[in-house]
Amino acid sequence: MSVSYIELRVVNRPGVLNRITQVVLKPRYNIDSLTLVATDDPKVSVITVGIRFEDEAAASLLTKQLAKQVDVLSGVVLDKAPAVTEGEAP
Repeated sequence: MSVSYIELRVVNRPGVLNRITQVVLKPRYNIDSLTLVATDDPKVSVITVGIRFEDEAAASLLTKQLAKQVDVLSGVVLDKAPAVTEGEAP
């Protein structure tokens, strides 16, 4: 099992992160990492979620389910782990 990273562009409003985690919880996946970053547009944020999947098909299916959520503008499975730049690391 390897970690896949899903990047979601979402409307920046209360409750969006909760709805995303509920979609992830339903098939009993565990979130290994989560990053939420503001964009230049204060109405849009980017959420990157790292989850361990059995195969790429499962990652693709969950991404499609997440993309159907009302406040999700787009969702993609990233080809590689997102880079952490200076100032983002704990």
